[in-house]
Amino acid sequence: MRKFMRTRAEPPHTPTTAVAHQAAHQPLNGHAHKHNGHANGAGARRDEQHSTLSRYWSGSEVSTGAGAGASVVGGALFEDLQFPATWRALGDKRLAAGVRWMRPHELCGRPRFRGDDRVLRESASPTSTALDPADIDEEENPARWNVEAGGLNGAAVCVAAAALALAPRLLDRALPPHSFTHHYTGAFSFRFWVFGSWREVVVDDRLPVRGGRVFCASSSLRDDFTLALLHKAYAKLHGSFAALRGAGVARALQDLSGAIVQSFSLRHQPHALTFQVLNSAVPRSTLLVATLVAENNKRAFNGLLAGQAYCVTGLARVREAGGVAGTGVAGALVRLRAVCARGAWAGAWSPHSLEWRALPPADRDLLADRALEPGDFWMSFGDFASSFSSLELVHVGPDDWLHEPALHARRPWRAVLARRRWRYGYNAGGPPSCTETTGTNPQFHVQIPRAETNAARKCHVVVSVTQQYEIAGGPRLTAIGFCVYELPPGAAPRRDLHPLQGLRSLDVTHESRAREVVTFFTLPPGRYLVVPHTRHAHTEGAFLLRILTDDHTDVWELNEDNSIVRDLSAEFAEDDRTIPAEVHTAAARLALARGAELDAAELRAALRRVWRAVLCAAPSLELCRALVALRDSALAGAMRARDLPALLALLTYWRAAFLRLAVRRCGAAPRVSSYRLRALLWASGVTASNKVLECLVLRFARRAALDEEAYVMALARLHLAHERYRSLDTKVKSNPLSLEEMILMTIYS
Repeated sequence: MRKFMRTRAEPPHTPTTAVAHQAAHQPLNGHAHKHNGHANGAGARRDEQHSTLSRYWSGSEVSTGAGAGASVVGGALFEDLQFPATWRALGDKRLAAGVRWMRPHELCGRPRFRGDDRVLRESASPTSTALDPADIDEEENPARWNVEAGGLNGAAVCVAAAALALAPRLLDRALPPHSFTHHYTGAFSFRFWVFGSWREVVVDDRLPVRGGRVFCASSSLRDDFTLALLHKAYAKLHGSFAALRGAGVARALQDLSGAIVQSFSLRHQPHALTFQVLNSAVPRSTLLVATLVAENNKRAFNGLLAGQAYCVTGLARVREAGGVAGTGVAGALVRLRAVCARGAWAGAWSPHSLEWRALPPADRDLLADRALEPGDFWMSFGDFASSFSSLELVHVGPDDWLHEPALHARRPWRAVLARRRWRYGYNAGGPPSCTETTGTNPQFHVQIPRAETNAARKCHVVVSVTQQYEIAGGPRLTAIGFCVYELPPGAAPRRDLHPLQGLRSLDVTHESRAREVVTFFTLPPGRYLVVPHTRHAHTEGAFLLRILTDDHTDVWELNEDNSIVRDLSAEFAEDDRTIPAEVHTAAARLALARGAELDAAELRAALRRVWRAVLCAAPSLELCRALVALRDSALAGAMRARDLPALLALLTYWRAAFLRLAVRRCGAAPRVSSYRLRALLWASGVTASNKVLECLVLRFARRAALDEEAYVMALARLHLAHERYRSLDTKVKSNPLSLEEMILMTIYS
């Protein structure tokens, strides 16, 4: 096994960001782990490095493909040729009736954008003239986030942006500040998270207008175009405004933040479970966004507004509240913030309600002191659960936590990330019901140590599996999921055919045809296996695994060292690897007749007389070449004749291991499923890392199976690679390896 990643984050008690950043990058263990040259089986490409999730954006990490072809010609205002101001951008000709495309300065005299005042301040020098106060907008005007849905699909992205306004540094990454007056070109850039990387989208500021009003989603501030331009960029990312049909708030929150986003339907969730989720998430680096649906997008009877973002910011208990009997939440109050500073709750526990006035003055003052921001209000948990329709949990990773001061009062998550792939014939094992192959799925070991102060304390865990997806025009999503198994104390990794058999699966298993499946749960100290899988075996696809914990946790991928078992007699004492006497005699005669050396053709002729005792089929010339190379350290193109008996003994042993796992069908030659290759290699005295095993399947398997020749060829290549590595290690210490020698070693194998 190899440890492939460590959890890291700032300790929750560390007061300063500088100290936190240093602590977040210190290893949690005092010992180093071995490597086999491929980052524990992972390719060393830059985009596949293990890291904490949601890295703070830097220019080198942004893909600008969505903005290609965008340019300003001849000093004119920018016009986006990829997303033209025609009905094609709307996605439906019927929507184009009466629509004109206009720029913001054609709609009002002084258009605004989020961060406009920052651009003005940064562009002003000490020698420049004073700025007109009318040119400086408020940094975060709450009214900017009052979303008007307009007549096109996709207003959810504006609701998501409003919710993220509580974390302005995170929002800056997706919505960089722009200005309509300084360095204005008509081009606006936005960034969206797509399967682990940030994609830049550049649009012009021509907006669809019908009847003198912006036709897409916009702000209630008529001179603010932040939300309208964000909506247009999001539509370009998807291909058109019509393509945004069905895009919900949860998806938009992830696209804007890169965080793990989990969605709850409050109307179908037991109240006790909902309260447990709130109680666990509020103190941690998790944003909670509540939304409600009302007919005709009107104000609800209790003052709440449909289509707006409400963020849960705190919990409290009072002596009397509208708790739900029998759920353990009596007396619980929920503090929310209407980001747009409108649509505050007007029911029980609002500032002028009977319940509020009935509180003792000390309690009332305490609750009032905790709700000081514009738009803050309290409501009972029962009213919260019945008034809102959905709750989105935005689990923010430690890197983003470090860069967002608004989250520093909350406990940070520790995060691990792994990019992997389900590959047909190798590790696309399917769900637990596929007992023959499910054990080949990627497996990640999670060890939760006992706390020194409280041994019974449980660890909060978030597990997310995201499958590779394309925003526009990609293949249909497949059903994915994961299982969490509890390992018995002292259990060692199993190399048999069914390594998961007998393990207890926890009830946090989740499966869905979605781009991301997430579960938020608690685990007591112990050892666990997280196994991502697809709904059907043999389904290929890349995925991104993210695990968040709120305590020190060790996480690594189950893996093997690349090694050749040396003491075969001790490891496999039950096997008889001696060759029959008549075969040994025939081999000696052949060696004597052929001379001191055998090339590939001569070895093939020799083996054709005894192959039934050592192989399942007559050897090919290519196989004989591989066997000769295995015994030809001098690169002479031939092996010594006296090595033939030892080679036959090795082939006999390999054949016995192959036949133990092989299947014969309809009189055909025996074949072994490539999903069993790890067990087959172990039975043959070889262990291979995950990456090497995957390469062997790609190179030698056919239709998820190996015949004996492919199996022997793979073993010959493995043995040869180990031998050459040892000679290389010896040579490099005294004399560097030349390019010619490397080419010879690669070709002659």
